[in-house]
Amino acid sequence: WRMTGIIFFGLLAIALLYAAFVIIWPFLTAILLGVIIVTLTFPTFRRVRDRMHGKSSRAATVMLIAITLLIVIPFTIIAILLMQQANMVFQRMQSLDAQQILHRIDISSHLQWIRKIAPNFDPATLSPERLILPAVREIPAWVAAHGAAVVGGVAGLMLELALVLLSMFFFYVEGEAILEQLTTLSPLPSRYDREFGTKFKEVIDATFLGQTASALAQGIATGIGLAIAQVPGAAFWGAVATVLGLLPMVGAAIVWVPAAIYLFIAASMGQRGYWSPIFLTIWGLLVVSLIDNVVRPLVMRGKSELPAIPLLFAVLGGMQAFGFVGLVIGPLVFSLLMTIIDIYKRTFRLRRSESEVA
Repeated sequence: WRMTGIIFFGLLAIALLYAAFVIIWPFLTAILLGVIIVTLTFPTFRRVRDRMHGKSSRAATVMLIAITLLIVIPFTIIAILLMQQANMVFQRMQSLDAQQILHRIDISSHLQWIRKIAPNFDPATLSPERLILPAVREIPAWVAAHGAAVVGGVAGLMLELALVLLSMFFFYVEGEAILEQLTTLSPLPSRYDREFGTKFKEVIDATFLGQTASALAQGIATGIGLAIAQVPGAAFWGAVATVLGLLPMVGAAIVWVPAAIYLFIAASMGQRGYWSPIFLTIWGLLVVSLIDNVVRPLVMRGKSELPAIPLLFAVLGGMQAFGFVGLVIGPLVFSLLMTIIDIYKRTFRLRRSESEVA
């Protein structure tokens, strides 16, 4: 009967854990982001809590306000600037002068050599008047048709941010108690629990450092490329690329791709040479877009204790499987797997040495 009770308890626990996982799954990204941010900022939270005489709730509120201001305000300003630039470009493209300018841009004459390779190719199909103007005319209709979806997406983003803040508040206040409970529930020795906790903290710190270094490298590379291509405000747009580089799904391409298009149009109108758009395109594809794959593994390798190539696969595979949070989950899974293997090897060696002595 005791074995029957154990089996029943185990099945019930598995069923409840599965049900809890299904319930939490839609909010898993927000919870994981909250865990990551709290892990990175918990030393600062402790100092704030000490100054507030141990008031965890007040200290957590102060941390949430500070983090919100540090994260939301810069991205909001950049989003407004990008929207203003896009609106300005759209209005200019709608004007009659811009349409006449596009009509005068002659790209087909510079692409006649392609006919020698592909006789059926018509260079006129790449005319800016055919490619840009129809898309510009469709923008108002697209906005009218998808306006509700855009508003819903913004509302969903705000809800996601609110869930992240709520999870952060919970983990600030209850994080230490949760760790104590996990240590109590863990069947492993305490030294192994501490080792897993240390590895978790190291991987998150390494991921944050790697992403920051990668964004900084992308911003510097973008600024250098824009300066060489003689784009106005290269330093400012390099800084914008640095901030956008912190978002893996966005990146610095939002900055250098429109700049390259602008330079191609200016070169077609005879305002500058073709070397600048060609250079910026090659620089963006070969340097800006690939530099993060070099910088991030080099920065993270020392703390995550993974070789550079497996670490690169862990980052890219994690993002492919889990989206944004896969940037942390991928290296974390590999690092914890290496820790488990290391613990097993040490335990196996200890048992083998004890058996040899016996």
